[in-house]
Amino acid sequence: MSHSWNEHEAVGLTTKAWVMSTDMPHVTSSSKPTCAEQADEKWFDTNAIDNGNLGARIQTLADTEETSTILFCPYMWQRYLSRFLAFTAALPALLILWAAFIQGTTICSYWAGFGSSNISLSKLQMTLATLFFVIEILWAVDQLLVAYQIKSCSLFGTWRPRLRIVGDTDLPSVDVIILICKEPEPIVYGTVLAVLDLDYPLDKLRVIVTDDGGDSAVKTGLSALVSKLGNVFYTANCGTGKEKPPSVKAANLNNALRFIDSLPGGRAELVAVLDVDMIPDRVWLRATVPHFFSVQGTRKEGKETGLVCAVPTYYNIPDNDPTNQSNFLRGKCYHPVLDQAGMGQCTGTGWVMRRKALDSLPGGQIPTNCVCEDHYTHVLLEKTNHWVTASVAEYLQCGVVPDTYQVQLKQYTRWFLSSIAVTNLLHLSGHSWIFLLQKLLWKAPLAMVGIIMLHLKNHMSTLQLLLFPLLFLTKTPLVITDKEQDLVLLLRLHSLSVLLSYLHHVHVGVMAGYRASIMDWGMTKWLSPHYTVAYLKTYFPSLLNLFQPKKSTTTTATTTAATNKPSAAAFVSTGSIKDKLFERFPGRRGNLTQRLNHILLECEAWMHLAAVTAILTTAWFAIKNLPDSSSSTEKYLNILLWVAWPSNQSFIVLATACFTPVKYAIWPPGVGEGVELLKNVPTVAPEAPTSFIFRPREEARRWEERSNPIWGGGLDFVTVYTVWGVWAGLVFVWTWWL
Repeated sequence: MSHSWNEHEAVGLTTKAWVMSTDMPHVTSSSKPTCAEQADEKWFDTNAIDNGNLGARIQTLADTEETSTILFCPYMWQRYLSRFLAFTAALPALLILWAAFIQGTTICSYWAGFGSSNISLSKLQMTLATLFFVIEILWAVDQLLVAYQIKSCSLFGTWRPRLRIVGDTDLPSVDVIILICKEPEPIVYGTVLAVLDLDYPLDKLRVIVTDDGGDSAVKTGLSALVSKLGNVFYTANCGTGKEKPPSVKAANLNNALRFIDSLPGGRAELVAVLDVDMIPDRVWLRATVPHFFSVQGTRKEGKETGLVCAVPTYYNIPDNDPTNQSNFLRGKCYHPVLDQAGMGQCTGTGWVMRRKALDSLPGGQIPTNCVCEDHYTHVLLEKTNHWVTASVAEYLQCGVVPDTYQVQLKQYTRWFLSSIAVTNLLHLSGHSWIFLLQKLLWKAPLAMVGIIMLHLKNHMSTLQLLLFPLLFLTKTPLVITDKEQDLVLLLRLHSLSVLLSYLHHVHVGVMAGYRASIMDWGMTKWLSPHYTVAYLKTYFPSLLNLFQPKKSTTTTATTTAATNKPSAAAFVSTGSIKDKLFERFPGRRGNLTQRLNHILLECEAWMHLAAVTAILTTAWFAIKNLPDSSSSTEKYLNILLWVAWPSNQSFIVLATACFTPVKYAIWPPGVGEGVELLKNVPTVAPEAPTSFIFRPREEARRWEERSNPIWGGGLDFVTVYTVWGVWAGLVFVWTWWL
């Protein structure tokens, strides 16, 4: 089949079929070796990584070089300050535990039957107050675990240098797999062209498009690319229904790996993976491949780098997005910090792996017993004690986020449940929780606490949505003590904890940006009800009377190997869910009634609206029914004690965060159309199939510098949380006058 290229098709206005089927004859150009010649020349067997001596061919970039790819911490003072993240994370938690010790004696005495006569509360009131007390303790424990497990890595870790591999000879061969599933053809078209335009020798590059949607139009078109290059291939993931493993993406990827084994020339040394909606930067491979070599002590003694992942970035983040879709905090803070401990995070796209490392996984393939195959893969690699993983925090891939609230919600829920599933798979291994308790309780109590907190911490905010209205309606104080002198001390400890917690988020903002840091904190709050519902559907379906049907499809629940129960974390391709309301496109979006109906009812945000209404109404009731006071100081103390106690779990912060989905429905953010976010870049590759390529505009790629002010105004979570942190500081100062 012949095909001619034109600029209109690149834009996607009149796109036709363009991919070659595996059952079609290979058409090659005379300027390139044929597949048979490639096999004879052992084109994919150079052993450049294992046996090659390429140390002199690797260049270390200074901060002043290639500044367009710098993602985070361009200045040394930022890197220095980031080393102390563990301290600012732990301090507010330690203060809460100190306060809990003071309160705990009173509460324990009450329940033991030795309650002080100064406490005139009913058992219902004490039960509610005790729950609030326990939630604060759990928050502090989780904060300490985060400080220990994640942020402490930055104290003595080594920042990964920015590397480039130079030259065109003796480079390792790479199989680039592009995963597609029902996405529009223009997106597929643009990503393939971007890979062919990489700054990497085309005779060391092979592109495999693997299709989980079985699109017949996509299947019939690669001939034009093959006639130019001869190294672009198409394969479809056969099998439907029960024949497919639960993780569709992993199954599609394994199909590509099997297909590679059938190609002339065999396997490449490296296998790289891209989601179809991710456009790689031209230096993607130049920047990731050198990290497989031992450079400047980046490889641990006795271990080898098995996987290198580029941090994903996005060019279609809406302006002033209240839902924080960018995940910028993870890309600019947590990924680099974890990398310092040799725990690079695989994010599902933009990763490059040694084929030998992949062969060391069970069955020599990507695991299919967990929907988050990327996270599970890098965990399994690290458990081998031979391979380490790396994250490269540069602008090396840029793609699109889901353009609807519904798809975004499905994505985050899948990540949440899959993280739990990975933990269950690693520790339970077909055994019961009793086995896990026996195994970890004495040998690894810290790991045991971490596993329990992973299951519990996201439900604490959900519980508080129910707890605050009950506290206010029953006129229960938020802090219990039988000694008046302890009340001022508790107020100081709690207000200082809130202030230090706020300053910790400011500290994180040194790396990720102030707004991104605060928004991430709010996101954990408004997502909690969704997480809780999904968790109950997965692990306790009988509680909600939501037994899942036995048939398994790509859009229904799957079964996790860890629990053998239906899971709400089913893989759903972004391209398979259509945007009917065009929420983020001002010129086309549905009206307010349609948006409210969709988000409040279909996406279950009615939970948030009901919770916010109940909390604010009962808080007003509590203010109107405060105990009588004889002075203004006593009046202010009563307001603090019964309504506005400075807490990291304050109803003000929680209600503002939970208003996010409602705010999104009423005032949705806006994003430009695709042609406004991309630019036409002339290609420099001499044998590229076209003279143009489309890449994200600089202002779209660096969305945080485009139109996202520090202060959102109005009911914006950043503004409210900032005011709350400053107010807690003022309360702390005020306590010294009591």
